[in-house]
Parts: sequence; C-alpha cells; structure tokens
Amino acid sequence: MKSMADNGYGEMVFVLLLMGVLTTRAAQNNFELNVAVLPQWKDIINPIMASKHLGSVPVNLNTFDLGKTRSEYDKVKKAIQNLKDHNIHAVVGPFDVPISLATESLNITYLAASEVKTRFTNSTFQMIPRLNDFSQALLDMVKRYGWSEVSIFFDDSKGISVVEKLLTDHELLIKSWRLNHNSDEKQVRDHLVHMRRIFMQRSIVFCQKGNVEILLETARSLAMLSTPYEWFFYDPGDELADIMNNFPDIHVNFTVFTMMPFNSTVPSEQYFRDSFNKTLARDSVAILQECVIQPIEKNSTESVRNSLLERMQSIEFKGKSGSIQFDESGKRVNLSILLTEISGYATQQIGMWYSNVSLFDNRLQISKRFGFGNISHPFPLVGRTARVVTILEKPFCMYKRDHKVRKGNDRFEGFAVDLIHEVATMLKFDYEIYLVHDGNFGSKMPDGSWNGMIGELLQGNATMSVAPLSINSEREAAVDFTKPFMTRYISVLMKVPRSETSYFEFLNPLHPTVWFCTLGAFVFVSIVLYILERIGTLDRKECPSISFKESFWFVFGSLLQGSTDSSPSTLPGRILTSSWWFFALILISSYTANLAAFLTVKKINTPIKTVTDLASQTKIKYGTVQSSGIMSFFKNTDIEHFSKMWAQMSEIEPSSMVKSTEEGFKKVKEELYAFFWDTTVNKYKTIENCDFMEVGPPFDPKGFGIGVPPGATYREELSMAILKLSDIGRLHELENRWWGRRNCPDHGKPSTDETSELQIDNVAGVFFILVGGVAVAAVVCLGEYFAKQISNSVKKEKHARVTDKERESFL
Repeated sequence: MKSMADNGYGEMVFVLLLMGVLTTRAAQNNFELNVAVLPQWKDIINPIMASKHLGSVPVNLNTFDLGKTRSEYDKVKKAIQNLKDHNIHAVVGPFDVPISLATESLNITYLAASEVKTRFTNSTFQMIPRLNDFSQALLDMVKRYGWSEVSIFFDDSKGISVVEKLLTDHELLIKSWRLNHNSDEKQVRDHLVHMRRIFMQRSIVFCQKGNVEILLETARSLAMLSTPYEWFFYDPGDELADIMNNFPDIHVNFTVFTMMPFNSTVPSEQYFRDSFNKTLARDSVAILQECVIQPIEKNSTESVRNSLLERMQSIEFKGKSGSIQFDESGKRVNLSILLTEISGYATQQIGMWYSNVSLFDNRLQISKRFGFGNISHPFPLVGRTARVVTILEKPFCMYKRDHKVRKGNDRFEGFAVDLIHEVATMLKFDYEIYLVHDGNFGSKMPDGSWNGMIGELLQGNATMSVAPLSINSEREAAVDFTKPFMTRYISVLMKVPRSETSYFEFLNPLHPTVWFCTLGAFVFVSIVLYILERIGTLDRKECPSISFKESFWFVFGSLLQGSTDSSPSTLPGRILTSSWWFFALILISSYTANLAAFLTVKKINTPIKTVTDLASQTKIKYGTVQSSGIMSFFKNTDIEHFSKMWAQMSEIEPSSMVKSTEEGFKKVKEELYAFFWDTTVNKYKTIENCDFMEVGPPFDPKGFGIGVPPGATYREELSMAILKLSDIGRLHELENRWWGRRNCPDHGKPSTDETSELQIDNVAGVFFILVGGVAVAAVVCLGEYFAKQISNSVKKEKHARVTDKERESFL
C-alpha cells in the first residue's frame, strides 16, 4: 500500500511539473517583443524584419515618431509616455538625447546606431565603434609609417576629437582643414592649394561621403592623389568604396580604415548612404535575437526590459560589423579595424588594428605593403584636360592674326604653343591654354604670396605653365620645374643709332686740324716759292718765270695732281716743289684710302658697347619687367655694377621699370632707353625689326622649364617627354621655325660684307663745291668783263680828248 502511495505521489509530481513546463511554454508563446524604431530607420528595419519574428518570438515594430515638440523637456516627457503606452521593450535607431533620457529612466534597451553623446548611460548601447578607437588606430598607423606631419580634413566634431588624439604625439606636426557641411569646390581647392604650398603630403579624411567625393575630385584636378601624397580615410561602414573605384587610371595612394572588408560586405547594387546603417540594423536585430533565444521567465513589460538589459551586458558574438561586445558604459569593445590599401588598379588588405590585445602584442598588425610586381603606373593626366597657363611673349605665345574668329587653343601660335602640343601628343592628354590674368611671370610679394604664373600654379588654377619662365632658386622653392627645354641669357636691347647725314662727309677722312694745316702749308709754300724764284732771277735781270699769282696756282695744281703752264726755273724752287709733291702724294693717298672706308663701310658707332657701359653713364635709361626673373637677378645679385644698376632702376629712376615686354619694346623704340630681357626674345625682336639691336655680352644663363605645382606627380613624365623631343631633334626644329635667319645687318661687326652704295647724301658736298666753283668763276668772269668794258671806255675817252686837243692845237 505504501509503495502504491509512493508511486501515485511521484506521478502527481511529474504531472504537475509537466503542467508547469507547458504553462511556461504557453506563456512564452504568448510573449511578444515590442520594438520601437526611429523614423529614420523605418525603411531600413522593415525589410530585415519582414517575418515579424526573432526565432520563435513574435516581434511588434512600432514607429517611434514623436512629431514636433516645443522643447527638449517636452520631447522627453512625450517619449516616456509613448514608451509606456506601447509597452516598448527595446528601441533601435540613431542616437537621440531626449529619447536616451527616456529609455534610461525606464530601463529600456536603446541600440544607438550613431555616436552616443552622453557620458553616463546604463541602457544605451553604441553600435558603432568608439571614435577614440579609430583615432588610436590612425595614430598608431601614423607612427608606424614615420610621418612627421599630417593634414586632417573634417566637417564635424569627429575631426576635432581626432586632432586632440593626434596631438598626444608631440613630435607630430598637424594642420587641420575644416570643411562646411555641404562644402563647395572652391573651399576645397583653397585648402588643397594651401596644403600643397606648405608641402603637406599626408592627409587624414574624416568627412561625409559628399565632401569626400568633392575632395578627391578636386585633388585629382590638382594631381594630388598619387605618390608622394598619401591619404587615410575614416570609413567604418565601407560607404566610400564607389568613390574609391572612380580612379582606375590613376596610381592613387589610399588607405581606408573600415570595420568590414573593403568593397565586399555590401553588395555593389546597394551603394548608397544607408549601406552601413543596414549593416548595423542587421546586427541590432541579431543582438535582440541573441537576447531572446533563451526563454524569459516572466513576460511582464518590466521583467522583459530588465532581462534584455541584463543579457546585453554579457552578449558576445560575431556580427556583420565584426565582433559585438559591450562594456559597462555601453560602448563596443574587443573589436578590430581593417586596413585596406587602394592603388587605383588594385586593392589589398594590409593589416588589422585590435582594440584589446595581450600585454606583449601590438594592436597594429601590418603585413608588407603593396607588392604587385612590375606594374607601369599610368600618367596621371591621361584622359584629362590640363589647364596650361602662359603669357603673351613673342615668339613663345602670340595671337594669330585672325584670332578673333578662332576659339580655344587655335587662337594662339608660337614656340610654347608648339611645345605643349608635342608634349600632350606624346603623353596622350588634352590641354586648355589660357593667359595669366595679371600679365606677370611670377614673383614673391611682400606678404609671401606669389603673383603671375607662379601664383596660378600655387592657387591650383593651372595644371602647368608653358612659357619663357626662367628657373631660379626662389621660384624652385615655391613650385616644381621640369628639365629645361631651352637655355636663355640676359642681353640688352637698344634702338639702332641713326648716323648723322652730312653733305660734306668727304671732309671726314681728315681731321679739321689736318685741313687747316694743309691750307697753311699751301699758302706758306706758295709764298716761299715766289720768293725763291724772285731771288734766283735777280742776277739775270729778268722777270721770274712764276709770278706771285702763278705761284699759288702752281702749288694748288700740284696738290690736286693737275698741270700748269709755268714751273719753277731755279734750283731752290725745284727742290721746294719736289718736297711739296711728296707731301701732296702722301696726303692725297691717305685721304683717298680713308674716304673709301668712310663712304662705303656701314659702321654704326653705338654709345654703349657692353652692358657695363650702362652703369657708368646716366644719359640712357635702362630697366626690365617688374615681377620677372631678370628683376630678381638684379635685386639679389652681389656683382658690383649690377647692384649699382639695380639701385638706378629701382630707386633713382623707378619709372624705368615696365609692366610688360611690349611696354619695354615701345620705350626702346620711342625713347633713349635700354631694355634688359631674355636673349631668346631679344633675338626674335631684332629679326622682326631691324631698328633694334642686341648689346652684349650676354650674362646670367638660366633654363626655361615647364612649371608644375609643388609635389605634382607628373613632373617626371613631362621631363622625359622634353628629353625625348630633344633627342629626336624636334626641339631644334621648333627653334629654327621661330628663330629664323636674320636678314638685318649686324651693327656690332663692320666688314666689307656689310657695305652699301654711296648715296647722294654722302657726296653732295662735292657737287656743292663744283657748283660753287662754277658760280665763283662766272662772277669773276663777269667782273673781268665789266672791268675791261670800263677800262676800254676810259681809254676811248682819253683818246678822244687827246684827239680834240691835237685838232685844236693844229688849228
């Protein structure tokens, strides 16, 4: 009986236990999880929770829309009431402070998909990693690569947190650039140009996707994506993959810090701004499922809330965004950050960063960087349109005669235009030529900025400059230059002096003193000859063969190699005559030789023979173009006479400095002015206009190079193109095309090859003397005629008087 009683008691206990289990199962089957979803996540959660179940637990999704409230306090009150009315067990969505305060007061689990901005939380869990973890990963990476300086681009408060973290490394130089929430290209370009100007080549980007896209496109136009530039990107959700894949033709240098494998976790068709949110939404649903996979004993609202909160503290599993585990403050721990390196044509995961490691392990685990073998990196400008800045300077760049009816690059011609065409054809890129807006070559301003073409390069307006831009130390420190495509010197351009026309140019072979001495000798010899002849004939009591008048005529005729009727008859007179003949022979021969040189050889006596002659005079003004390399030479030189000339140009006569070469050429043509400029341009000007001449010797040799922004990755390719053009002789052909053969005489080298025919201006004086001789002879003839007529009439009157007297005396 006792045994039967014991068996009955055991069966009763079993039945009761079974009924309890069934009751519990029934109660659990009646349990429904109420989840509030913030409106921003409604369209993200609904597709994931389409089954409305988490395992065997049904789920009731409620859109947690509070509408408009008058204040934050009203929003908190409304949120608490809403959570109570709907018996909410968990909240999912972006972090919101009033909602967090409401959930904290009710012990409701809040899975925040964005950064939690309140410090002390109990039921709020941040789904994304702490920003401090990414900041530490970036700092560890910077130290690993040995960077000494870095730029940071950011558009919200996250960037400030990163800057604060990096500042803990006191040896690191940091430059931060704040972008607007919706930044424009101008702001980004200004920051990038400034960054390039101060030679910052490493950057960290903490920006929204839209700003990242603008930043990279602008950096591409400035050729700042490739080596030596390096870029780190904060991209926890792999949202930038589509932007990174836009540069397959460029050897970019990107490293992306993500929580998911780059370009693999999110399908390609889902590339839009909510891709990471979808991943976090899946992980949030997975967390709730992990929390309810074990039965909850009591299904009251408060019990479910407390059970979820307790299980959240100990949850640990592998989710879509990596390891999911929370600390006591609701922040994710024990996570890993993937480091992916992108090079345009290839992508490789180079390492991992772990938040929790053992004492002797490194958080940053880096494999060997890119090693893709022998890969030829494409030229960064291939397929792009480069902006080429230049300046109007003959023969480098000139407008065509019909440029007004032409468009684009077809408006220009010249050596520089041909050069960029050859280079662009060789390297397969397009180009757009434009003129520098201020007309300057480029010099440093007092405030440290640059004008002219150098300024265009530094401001990012131009991809390169192709012009007669000389390479000097100051410019080389600001921008980069290719190998020189031409060597230039400095010379002086002056106007050819006009020789003064003289009708009596035939008198020039002899100095006026010689002419006066010759005249004196003529008179003296004529008088002495008459005296000698007169004395020699006294003992013969006869008249000398040469009278006083004939003595002058004989000496003059002998001088001009003429003959006379009379000649000396005495021995002293003949000895004097022989000496005069020898004197006349030497004098006439010397005169004839010098006259031939004076009248046939075209020799210009320039007032300035060399450059140094300018420094020792003040009559001729001289100068050069402002803000040019030549001005920099004079300004910085230590050579004495050049320093003296700079003081004359800049201080004593500042008006001698011109704003452009055209103004300088105009001053040379219209004034007494000497213009210092490149020999290449001066030579072309003397070919174009024979009124100009160069004065040497040339000095200060420098090269003309293609200017590119500092750190431009395409400089070496441009240099190689120039060297190839030189090797095949193409540069020489272009030089011959624009600096053809000079047809003007070289005024500095007189020779028989540069003689000219005698013009009437050169010998007009001879005709004047001939005409004068004829006139004097005619006057003398008329004088003699009238004198004879008067003499005859007087004789007739005397004869008539004598006849009358004789007749009277006869009568």
